[in-house]
Amino acid sequence: MFANRILIPFVLLALMFLYMTWEVDSSYSLWIIPCVLTAAIIFIFTPQINWWWYKRTPPPEDPMVKTMLSKFSPFYASLSGNDKKKFMHRVALFEMATEFMPQNLESVPKDVKGLISASAIELTFGREEFVFPKFENIVVYPHPFPSPNHEVFHASETEEKDGVILFSMEQYMLGFTQPKNYYRLGLHEFAKVFIISNPSEKYPIIRDDFWTKVPQINGLTQEVIEKWVGIPVEKLQVAIVHYFTFPEKFKQIFPDINHQLDQVFKPGSTFKAIEIS
Repeated sequence: MFANRILIPFVLLALMFLYMTWEVDSSYSLWIIPCVLTAAIIFIFTPQINWWWYKRTPPPEDPMVKTMLSKFSPFYASLSGNDKKKFMHRVALFEMATEFMPQNLESVPKDVKGLISASAIELTFGREEFVFPKFENIVVYPHPFPSPNHEVFHASETEEKDGVILFSMEQYMLGFTQPKNYYRLGLHEFAKVFIISNPSEKYPIIRDDFWTKVPQINGLTQEVIEKWVGIPVEKLQVAIVHYFTFPEKFKQIFPDINHQLDQVFKPGSTFKAIEIS
């Protein structure tokens, strides 16, 4: 990390002046204090320093995540070369800004971190702000899990009070790699986080007949989606998932909702989402 590179010289200087204080002259002790204070400031503000640096100097792209996106993400594949670089830069920054916490796992695999981050960036790519500061913790389970809010086993959840998002890695990856067959949990939970984080946006009002029409897009009924997630779902979240995953069909079946979501997710944007076929 960049902050560590600028921290090390001050630590070494402090040690050098400490040595010279003992071995040469006690007056060198005066130089220890500014070195230690500077090192302490750098240490305290490490996240902010790293964020400032890597926003201007993109970190290396993760080749595995890039390959997975090229293979399984029509959205990413449809972007221009410059936009792909921008997308990967944002993925790296989102991952850097997020604490991934494994549950019943030794660690969260690096590619899983990147692909979870990619779902968030797909949703926010048309906007300037692409991270969610109030939701910096993502808990990853290997399989469906119970929680204090939902005793039944379920595949994903967002806990607004604690700012935590929870995923089952198994269901997340199936939705990411096979979106025609499985509901995309990443977009589902990040849609909820986006709504919570941007309450002033003019979101469409989803009527009750939504559930009778949405199966025309990909055959997923309310019952199928709720069984996959494991807990009740909100219509607006489901609409957002289909809006991103099947944009042409969604626009055809829900033209008014599509127009309103364009205003939310693509203000002034030139990119065009490609439908999974």
